[in-house]
Amino acid sequence: LQSMQRTELVCVHRTTSRGGQREVREQWLEPSDLVPGELVELEAGDKIPADVRIVYCTKGTEVDNAALTGESLPEARTVEVEGDGVAVHEAHNVCFFGTTVLKGKMKGLVFATGDDTFLGQINETMMQCARTRSTLETQIEHFVHVIAYVAIAVGVLSLVANSISPVERPIDLILENAATAFFAQVPEGLLPTVTISLMCASTRMVKRKVLVRKIDAIETLGCVSVLCSDKTGTLTSGCMTATDIVTHADGFATCRCTENEWAAPVQNASVLSLAQCGILNNSSKPNREGVMAGSPTEVAIMEACTRVFGDDRMQYQEQNPQVFEIPFNSETKWMLTIHADGLRPGAFRMVLKGAPERVLAMCTRVLNESSTVELSDQRRGEINTHLHKLMSGGRRVLCFAEMRLDGYADDFVFEGSSPEKCNFPMEGFTWVGLIGLEDPPKEGVKDAIAVLDNASCKTVMVTGDHPTTAQAIATRIGILKPGELDRMPQEIRDYTVIAGGDLAKYLPGGDGFENAAFDDEQMEFWRKTVQHARVFARVSPVHKRVIVRAYQQIGGAIVAMTGDGVNDAPALKAAEVGVAMGIR
Repeated sequence: LQSMQRTELVCVHRTTSRGGQREVREQWLEPSDLVPGELVELEAGDKIPADVRIVYCTKGTEVDNAALTGESLPEARTVEVEGDGVAVHEAHNVCFFGTTVLKGKMKGLVFATGDDTFLGQINETMMQCARTRSTLETQIEHFVHVIAYVAIAVGVLSLVANSISPVERPIDLILENAATAFFAQVPEGLLPTVTISLMCASTRMVKRKVLVRKIDAIETLGCVSVLCSDKTGTLTSGCMTATDIVTHADGFATCRCTENEWAAPVQNASVLSLAQCGILNNSSKPNREGVMAGSPTEVAIMEACTRVFGDDRMQYQEQNPQVFEIPFNSETKWMLTIHADGLRPGAFRMVLKGAPERVLAMCTRVLNESSTVELSDQRRGEINTHLHKLMSGGRRVLCFAEMRLDGYADDFVFEGSSPEKCNFPMEGFTWVGLIGLEDPPKEGVKDAIAVLDNASCKTVMVTGDHPTTAQAIATRIGILKPGELDRMPQEIRDYTVIAGGDLAKYLPGGDGFENAAFDDEQMEFWRKTVQHARVFARVSPVHKRVIVRAYQQIGGAIVAMTGDGVNDAPALKAAEVGVAMGIR
């Protein structure tokens, strides 16, 4: 939580009165000095110092909310007010304390600071969450009670036996014998034995790169029956990666663009053209260390296209300098760049990138290696088939198209911000290809889930990501079996993948279900949920804690929770075993 706080000064616009006139002055304040109602100005790379409502932002503004919401992709921000029924953490005109602006500039009104922010509420939820007792505590408490009863019984029997014995003994000797029999039952070596055993186990865990904060959690780990796991950064790498490329070369083909498969530059002309488009129409830039920086999606595209194109990327960008750009915005859902052809005077190359349905609608031809062919209805259908296949696999898909412009003066000034206002043609593009991106599963996750299944431990995905993406990743890593949902009865299928909006109707009051007043419908929902659910999507931090409590108090399970973001903190504390996978 502390690492998410902003330490740099914040640019604030304040209205002051001077000589009876009001004027707006720019001031730089400490984040701790902000109060609700302040107008702050933020740009790419800034950490957001408070919860703010956007009043102005440039087109294509994006923020990284992964640590708070679990969303692996950057989220667009606008000034448009959301409709009724939209949760605050899903509103696109709100930015939250501790998140980061990835792209664009914005001005926003502060509406919450400190403990009143979304991040502060998560912290408050953690403080209110009752401590969960470990199984070792429960077992030792039960054992101590048994020993106490036995010791009392032995002490009383000794007292009676000494009292009725034919051998007469003084009262002090009778009491001494009874006390000796009583205290002899107490296992003085129990505490050091248990502690030393757990310390030895902790040392073995360190060798497996696990740091143990609460030593009794080691014993509980072996009793876990349900594992609730976050997706982004825990089951997946937390880093966007380009995984698939679709191009046309005498027929449509899909290529995997992994680093191992494409260790050397690819010679296919259609794939090379797509790589050129991905390199030219890209807003990521190298930082001082030479590492590409910018939107995770742009960086992923640049890295994949560089692997395809080879080491001449920088030279190619210099030979084809960008002369005009229409940035991405939520209305058009595409980005356009125009580049001068360094080898052909008066020639320009337009590159269009964006949502497949929008880009495809502006295309009339298809690139077929070094030539083009007509974009017929059959080819359009084949493109959509590949598109739906990638999207059903949890990919985010971007489409690329290009157009060559000849006969323009070298100093021609391109103008326009939309197809209707441009002084150059915006129809008749040539479709080049598709690039599929995803947050890929971590290496070894699928094998680990298989081991858990064999140990009769149920694995449940709990994520703030989209249900379709969550379901696709769950199928790939073995939480769901391929085609399992299609074979399920509808009644069970409805409870297998559950969205946060459905949970909101049945949330209990307080910290759990023990003292909550539920009607039969609510209780039936939670019973079926803990029995059948395998994926929870679009859930908030509060939802995650409630899900853990449901498995504990309704399902009677011993729960472990894994996560790496602030949004996982309440659930990590509520579970018998909380496993923090890293720091985001």
